[in-house]
Amino acid sequence: MDRMIGILQLLLSGVLGTMALATLYNIVLIAMRPETTSVASAAMGQLVVVIFLAVWSRVFFVKGQERVRSRKS
Repeated sequence: MDRMIGILQLLLSGVLGTMALATLYNIVLIAMRPETTSVASAAMGQLVVVIFLAVWSRVFFVKGQERVRSRKS
């Protein structure tokens, strides 16, 4: 059961990492628009989201690896 939870954590880490990359791509697309206040605030908001997604992805990756690699008898 512990190993299955670890695999699910690794999968969730991959999903969160993919979401972070997609959000970064969206920031690049937003940055190409003409500069307005709403564009800048949208980019800043998404940057905060990317940071949180990256942190949670890393946390789930490390915890998932620990659970998958642990061998309890």
